[in-house]
Amino acid sequence: MKKSIFLAALVLISAGCFAQKANVSKARSLADAETPDYAGARAAIQEALVNDETKDQANTYYVAGFVGYKEFYNGNLKRQIGQNIDVEAWGNAVYESLNYWDKAYELALVPTYDKKGKAKYDTRTPKSILPKVQEYFQFQPLIVVGFNAYEANDPSRAYDMFIAHCNIPDSKIMQDNPDVLAELVRDSSFYTCVYYAGRFAYEAKRYDEAIATLNRMNTEHANANALRKEIIFANEYIYQIYIEQKDTVNAVEFIKGCINQFPNEPWFMQNLINLYINSGQEDKAIEYLDIAINREPNVGQYYNSKGSILARIGRFEESFKAFEQAIAIEPNNALFLETLGFAYVDLGNKLNDDAAYYDAKEYAKAKVEIDKAYQNALPYFEKAYELEPDNYDYKRSLRSLYYRLGMNDKYEALAD
Repeated sequence: MKKSIFLAALVLISAGCFAQKANVSKARSLADAETPDYAGARAAIQEALVNDETKDQANTYYVAGFVGYKEFYNGNLKRQIGQNIDVEAWGNAVYESLNYWDKAYELALVPTYDKKGKAKYDTRTPKSILPKVQEYFQFQPLIVVGFNAYEANDPSRAYDMFIAHCNIPDSKIMQDNPDVLAELVRDSSFYTCVYYAGRFAYEAKRYDEAIATLNRMNTEHANANALRKEIIFANEYIYQIYIEQKDTVNAVEFIKGCINQFPNEPWFMQNLINLYINSGQEDKAIEYLDIAINREPNVGQYYNSKGSILARIGRFEESFKAFEQAIAIEPNNALFLETLGFAYVDLGNKLNDDAAYYDAKEYAKAKVEIDKAYQNALPYFEKAYELEPDNYDYKRSLRSLYYRLGMNDKYEALAD
């Protein structure tokens, strides 16, 4: 009786195992049919994926990925002859199949042992996966779906699609097969996709992933000349992430590295200087402005920024010299002219504040210098307004100075 019960149980176990293997075969057949039933194939393979008898078999995961591959393959044929397809489903099929095949390859590397203890390896599954993954890389379905997601204002999904494509060469199955890996062309177009992946991650506020992805532009063997613009933009995004995270330490360290890497790109130097200015480190800002000036002595903005900082900390005579150098380079730059004008106004205001508690004799003496400072500002405000008469800020600044100097006729002439 016990023997009969044991045999019956054995039959049930064998039948269950057979049923799950049948589900794997069924899933493949439904996906590979002339009229494919992808939903039915997925339902069948899902049962096998959770069953103890088949869930750890490489072939189960291979077939799970094969279902998605067939949806990609048939959809790609339709696209090539101009037929419409469900692009979202097409992209999802590729995305899910890559995940299944990663698992299939992992399981294929686990040996099984025969009765003599000899190890056997599944070589068929990797050989089946490799050419299909090559097709994904060649036809770029994930890039197509990623751009669609971005245009639909979903940068997070766009990132998932792009990074899945960009990670194909780094997958274990490719790294373990260098001859096949060598056929995957990672040219400037590929690294442009890496750049966009990082940008999408940034826009989705997935900052850690954005930094890791964008840094690939610096560390991998991209064509630096062909991709110079993208590499620079990638580093600008990384810096911006540190700023948004209020991580000043990493922001400073990172942007200094960028200055060394791109000495002729003023954006990095300017932002380091702005970082020091905004954090109240004026001496550091001036130090790096002097470095910038030594590198690029004909950039007027550097002198203008230096003059502004020097005026802010009360070093007016030095600031006037810096402003004058900026204007010598760009004599018709209205902003530079107005900024120098304001430096003279600031000097006048400071002298006026200092004189607040003077006696009448001392104040009369100080007022000569106060009026002189305001008078010195006047030609710069007038020239800025002359250059840009439609700029309301320049008009308002000039009108205010006319009023301060008691030039009432000119003050009224600029009335709105």
